Amino acid sequence: MEISKGQIEVSTLLLQTITSICVSDIEGIKQIAPRLLGKVYSLLQQEQRQSAIIHLEKEHLVTIDVFIAVAFNTSIPDVCIRLQQHIKNEIEVMTGYQVKSVRIFVGEVYRN
Repeated sequence: MEISKGQIEVSTLLLQTITSICVSDIEGIKQIAPRLLGKVYSLLQQEQRQSAIIHLEKEHLVTIDVFIAVAFNTSIPDVCIRLQQHIKNEIEVMTGYQVKSVRIFVGEVYRN
């Protein structure tokens, strides 16, 4: 967290950390690096490549992109809805920021 002019501002690293914890809370999924963005995304810093992408749209309004792998025989729609709700609730409670959307991208299916 960064303090500026008497207000607390939340860093994107904190938002990424909260998102990663939320992913680990749900059984049958794991977070993966976003391969969909190819070369452009590879230019980002190493810690950003391993986490969610955070878009700060306005003051205290965020959109989050999360890239996951889903275990075989796991309902993708159910897991995605649960993850979206969990991330939204945790970020809003912990930071006071409003979450505009949580976009889930399923990049692969894996066997346990």
